[in-house]
Amino acid sequence: MKRFCFSGLIFCGLLLYAAQTKAQTLFAYTENKMVVLHWTSANEQFIDRFIVERSTDNNHFTTLHEVVSKGPFTTEADNSYEDADAWPPNAINFYRVQTVLKDGGSLYSAPVRVAIDSTNRPMIKPTVIHMGGNVFLDNYHSNQLLTVNIFNGNGTMLGSYMVNGTSFTINTGQLPKGILFYRISDEKHALIDAGKLMIQ
Repeated sequence: MKRFCFSGLIFCGLLLYAAQTKAQTLFAYTENKMVVLHWTSANEQFIDRFIVERSTDNNHFTTLHEVVSKGPFTTEADNSYEDADAWPPNAINFYRVQTVLKDGGSLYSAPVRVAIDSTNRPMIKPTVIHMGGNVFLDNYHSNQLLTVNIFNGNGTMLGSYMVNGTSFTINTGQLPKGILFYRISDEKHALIDAGKLMIQ
Protein backbone atom coordinates (compact mmCIF):
# COMPACT_ATOMS: atom_id res chain seq x y z
CA MET A 1 0.00 0.00 0.00
CA LYS A 2 2.83 2.37 0.83
CA ARG A 3 4.51 1.63 -2.47
CA PHE A 4 1.23 2.33 -4.29
CA CYS A 5 0.81 5.67 -2.50
CA PHE A 6 4.38 6.65 -3.28
CA SER A 7 3.88 5.77 -6.96
CA GLY A 8 0.69 7.82 -6.97
CA LEU A 9 2.58 10.83 -5.61
CA ILE A 10 5.20 10.47 -8.32
CA PHE A 11 2.50 10.24 -11.00
CA CYS A 12 0.74 13.35 -9.64
CA GLY A 13 4.07 15.15 -9.58
CA LEU A 14 4.72 14.27 -13.21
CA LEU A 15 1.27 15.55 -14.18
CA LEU A 16 1.91 18.85 -12.38
CA TYR A 17 5.36 19.08 -13.98
CA ALA A 18 3.84 18.56 -17.43
CA ALA A 19 1.05 21.06 -16.82
CA GLN A 20 3.52 23.73 -15.73
CA THR A 21 5.97 23.33 -18.59
CA LYS A 22 3.82 22.70 -21.65
CA ALA A 23 3.11 25.34 -24.26
CA GLN A 24 -0.14 27.01 -23.32
CA THR A 25 -2.82 28.30 -25.70
CA LEU A 26 -1.53 28.43 -29.27
CA PHE A 27 -2.98 31.16 -31.49
CA ALA A 28 -2.62 31.09 -35.26
CA TYR A 29 -3.93 33.65 -37.73
CA THR A 30 -3.25 34.87 -41.24
CA GLU A 31 -1.61 38.13 -42.19
CA ASN A 32 -1.05 38.85 -45.90
CA LYS A 33 -1.38 35.10 -46.63
CA MET A 34 1.31 34.39 -44.03
CA VAL A 35 0.45 32.31 -40.95
CA VAL A 36 1.48 33.93 -37.66
CA LEU A 37 1.78 31.71 -34.57
CA HIS A 38 1.74 32.98 -31.00
CA TRP A 39 2.07 30.96 -27.79
CA THR A 40 3.13 31.26 -24.15
CA SER A 41 4.87 28.94 -21.70
CA ALA A 42 5.52 28.58 -17.99
CA ASN A 43 8.38 27.31 -15.78
CA GLU A 44 11.04 27.69 -18.43
CA GLN A 45 13.71 26.33 -16.12
CA PHE A 46 12.67 22.89 -17.43
CA ILE A 47 12.39 23.88 -21.12
CA ASP A 48 15.17 23.61 -23.70
CA ARG A 49 13.41 24.74 -26.88
CA PHE A 50 10.18 24.78 -28.87
CA ILE A 51 9.61 23.08 -32.22
CA VAL A 52 6.92 24.57 -34.46
CA GLU A 53 5.35 21.83 -36.56
CA ARG A 54 3.08 21.96 -39.62
CA SER A 55 0.72 19.46 -41.21
CA THR A 56 -1.58 19.45 -44.20
CA ASP A 57 -3.81 16.62 -42.89
CA ASN A 58 -3.68 17.03 -39.07
CA ASN A 59 -2.02 13.60 -38.82
CA HIS A 60 1.53 13.85 -40.16
CA PHE A 61 3.48 16.83 -38.80
CA THR A 62 6.90 18.02 -39.94
CA THR A 63 9.27 20.51 -38.33
CA LEU A 64 8.89 24.08 -39.52
CA HIS A 65 11.17 26.02 -37.12
CA GLU A 66 12.94 25.64 -33.80
CA VAL A 67 12.73 28.42 -31.20
CA VAL A 68 15.14 28.55 -28.25
CA SER A 69 13.64 29.00 -24.78
CA LYS A 70 14.17 32.42 -23.23
CA GLY A 71 15.49 30.76 -20.07
CA PRO A 72 14.66 30.14 -16.40
CA PHE A 73 14.51 33.82 -15.47
CA THR A 74 11.67 34.56 -17.87
CA THR A 75 8.90 36.49 -16.16
CA GLU A 76 5.19 36.06 -16.79
CA ALA A 77 5.20 39.34 -18.70
CA ASP A 78 7.71 38.19 -21.35
CA ASN A 79 7.13 34.45 -21.67
CA SER A 80 5.34 34.80 -25.00
CA TYR A 81 6.68 33.65 -28.37
CA GLU A 82 5.85 34.35 -31.99
CA ASP A 83 6.79 32.58 -35.19
CA ALA A 84 5.51 32.63 -38.77
CA ASP A 85 4.99 30.41 -41.77
CA ALA A 86 5.70 32.58 -44.81
CA TRP A 87 4.89 29.86 -47.37
CA PRO A 88 1.90 27.74 -46.29
CA PRO A 89 1.66 24.80 -48.73
CA ASN A 90 -2.15 24.42 -48.75
CA ALA A 91 -5.24 26.55 -48.37
CA ILE A 92 -5.83 24.76 -45.05
CA ASN A 93 -2.95 23.79 -42.76
CA PHE A 94 -2.53 22.64 -39.17
CA TYR A 95 0.05 23.79 -36.64
CA ARG A 96 1.22 22.71 -33.20
CA VAL A 97 4.12 23.50 -30.88
CA GLN A 98 6.30 20.78 -29.37
CA THR A 99 7.88 21.77 -26.05
CA VAL A 100 11.23 19.97 -25.67
CA LEU A 101 12.31 19.57 -22.04
CA LYS A 102 15.88 19.56 -20.78
CA ASP A 103 15.51 15.96 -19.60
CA GLY A 104 14.74 14.85 -23.17
CA GLY A 105 10.96 14.60 -22.78
CA SER A 106 8.51 16.55 -24.89
CA LEU A 107 4.93 17.85 -24.75
CA TYR A 108 2.59 19.05 -27.49
CA SER A 109 0.06 21.83 -27.75
CA ALA A 110 -3.33 21.09 -29.28
CA PRO A 111 -3.21 21.49 -33.10
CA VAL A 112 -4.87 24.56 -34.61
CA ARG A 113 -6.41 24.76 -38.07
CA VAL A 114 -5.63 27.77 -40.27
CA ALA A 115 -7.39 28.52 -43.56
CA ILE A 116 -5.49 30.83 -45.90
CA ASP A 117 -8.43 31.60 -48.18
CA SER A 118 -10.60 33.93 -46.10
CA THR A 119 -13.20 34.82 -48.74
CA ASN A 120 -15.99 32.85 -47.04
CA ARG A 121 -15.02 33.18 -43.35
CA PRO A 122 -16.37 35.83 -40.98
CA MET A 123 -13.55 38.21 -40.12
CA ILE A 124 -13.36 41.07 -37.62
CA LYS A 125 -12.75 44.55 -39.01
CA PRO A 126 -11.23 46.94 -38.17
CA THR A 127 -8.38 45.39 -36.22
CA VAL A 128 -7.42 48.71 -34.65
CA ILE A 129 -10.15 49.75 -32.20
CA HIS A 130 -10.47 53.04 -30.35
CA MET A 131 -12.17 53.27 -26.98
CA GLY A 132 -15.85 52.34 -27.32
CA GLY A 133 -15.59 51.60 -31.02
CA ASN A 134 -17.72 49.19 -33.00
CA VAL A 135 -16.28 46.27 -34.90
CA PHE A 136 -17.80 44.55 -37.93
CA LEU A 137 -17.88 41.02 -39.26
CA ASP A 138 -17.05 40.73 -42.94
CA ASN A 139 -18.58 37.71 -44.71
CA TYR A 140 -21.20 37.25 -42.00
CA HIS A 141 -23.93 34.78 -43.03
CA SER A 142 -27.46 35.08 -41.70
CA ASN A 143 -28.73 32.61 -39.11
CA GLN A 144 -25.17 31.94 -38.01
CA LEU A 145 -24.70 32.47 -34.26
CA LEU A 146 -21.02 33.11 -33.60
CA THR A 147 -18.93 33.29 -30.45
CA VAL A 148 -16.09 35.82 -30.36
CA ASN A 149 -13.60 35.35 -27.52
CA ILE A 150 -10.92 37.92 -26.67
CA PHE A 151 -7.62 36.86 -25.04
CA ASN A 152 -4.45 38.55 -23.83
CA GLY A 153 -0.98 37.38 -24.79
CA ASN A 154 -0.89 34.85 -21.94
CA GLY A 155 -4.04 33.09 -23.15
CA THR A 156 -6.35 34.51 -20.47
CA MET A 157 -9.86 35.17 -21.76
CA LEU A 158 -10.84 38.81 -21.27
CA GLY A 159 -14.28 38.79 -22.87
CA SER A 160 -16.76 36.63 -24.76
CA TYR A 161 -19.43 37.89 -27.19
CA MET A 162 -22.37 36.12 -28.85
CA VAL A 163 -22.83 37.66 -32.30
CA ASN A 164 -25.78 37.20 -34.66
CA GLY A 165 -25.32 40.21 -36.91
CA THR A 166 -22.77 42.04 -39.00
CA SER A 167 -21.68 44.38 -36.20
CA PHE A 168 -21.30 44.32 -32.44
CA THR A 169 -19.71 46.49 -29.76
CA ILE A 170 -16.63 45.51 -27.79
CA ASN A 171 -16.53 47.17 -24.38
CA THR A 172 -12.96 48.42 -24.73
CA GLY A 173 -13.24 50.21 -21.39
CA GLN A 174 -12.82 46.82 -19.71
CA LEU A 175 -9.90 45.74 -21.89
CA PRO A 176 -6.23 46.69 -21.53
CA LYS A 177 -4.65 48.78 -24.25
CA GLY A 178 -2.26 47.04 -26.60
CA ILE A 179 -2.34 43.89 -28.71
CA LEU A 180 -5.01 41.31 -27.91
CA PHE A 181 -6.09 38.15 -29.73
CA TYR A 182 -9.50 36.91 -30.84
CA ARG A 183 -11.03 33.59 -31.86
CA ILE A 184 -14.33 33.15 -33.73
CA SER A 185 -16.25 29.88 -33.41
CA ASP A 186 -19.76 28.47 -33.77
CA GLU A 187 -21.58 25.32 -32.67
CA LYS A 188 -20.03 23.18 -35.41
CA HIS A 189 -16.55 24.72 -35.72
CA ALA A 190 -14.16 25.23 -32.81
CA LEU A 191 -12.17 27.73 -34.88
CA ILE A 192 -13.52 29.75 -37.81
CA ASP A 193 -11.07 32.63 -37.71
CA ALA A 194 -8.44 34.04 -35.37
CA GLY A 195 -6.35 37.17 -35.33
CA LYS A 196 -5.16 40.07 -33.28
CA LEU A 197 -6.66 43.42 -32.30
CA MET A 198 -4.98 46.65 -31.31
CA ILE A 199 -6.85 48.51 -28.55
CA GLN A 200 -5.98 52.20 -28.44
